[in-house]
Amino acid sequence: MIDVELEPLLQKYEQIYIFTHIRPDGDAIGSSLAWERALKQMGKSVKLFCPDVIPQKYASFISDENISNVFVAPGDTPTLAFVLDCSDLDRLDYMKEDLLKLDGVFNIDHHKTNLRFGDYNLVDPSAAATGEIIYRLIQDLQLELTEEMSLFLYIALASDTGSFKYDNTSPQTMYIAGKLLEKGVNPSFVSMKIFDEISFSSFLLLRDCLQALKLDETGKIAWMSVDEKMLAGYGVNPSELDGYINYAKNISGVEVGAFFYHTMDGETKVGFRSKTVDISSIAFSLGGGGHPHASGCSIVGKPDEIEKMVIQKISAMLA
Repeated sequence: MIDVELEPLLQKYEQIYIFTHIRPDGDAIGSSLAWERALKQMGKSVKLFCPDVIPQKYASFISDENISNVFVAPGDTPTLAFVLDCSDLDRLDYMKEDLLKLDGVFNIDHHKTNLRFGDYNLVDPSAAATGEIIYRLIQDLQLELTEEMSLFLYIALASDTGSFKYDNTSPQTMYIAGKLLEKGVNPSFVSMKIFDEISFSSFLLLRDCLQALKLDETGKIAWMSVDEKMLAGYGVNPSELDGYINYAKNISGVEVGAFFYHTMDGETKVGFRSKTVDISSIAFSLGGGGHPHASGCSIVGKPDEIEKMVIQKISAMLA
């Protein structure tokens, strides 16, 4: 699972950079923040980077955090980079080239599609979230698991398990969650902020999406779409779209839900959710990736043609 002894490696570096992926979710954010706190306990100088804005729903937890979307050159100081929750380096978007300038890359992830791109790789597809791996590292390094770190790790676990509803939730996941609750984490508050609350403007946009929701002739595929103009009309940030897709997937009889976000530059971001089938193969074939029941990709082309092509691929898989 890991191809290097971590503690001796850390002893070689005083400066650490942590990177996570574009369109960050709770696992990306939570695991990165918990790992930052752990490394600071070891006396390291740590900087966090993400090539995108942090979704508003996490503001209650990290309003004082400095997660930068602007790379800061490390100077002459030897710097080790940790890349968390990224299946491949393209998920770092414009920060990919900056990362490769550093002295070493340590890849920590739980996606089965991970490309093992690091100089050092710790990839465990059996983990429900990257946060699970970070928890184990904190234990292995015999560091103090603070209440704040526990909150960050709980956000990571809750996010990638759908509040412990998805079938990636294992006995180990629940064991770790229990240990985090013992540290004082309030699960009700976390669940409300991550899964329940949305802004009024986002609610109005969701209403429009639901009115235009489509169902294929078999009743097994449902999909929704929005474009940048619709978001601008309601003043909604793209990060607020997280969760819309579940309304399509949750329809009785539907096996796969899809969500299309068409941008003005000709790119369409596609999200997939499924109940029982492995949808990640389609995402991977289109240049994306993710989990068996939650994955996505980005495609350049005409919106109508993209939607038609994607739905045809899903139909062929379900046939």
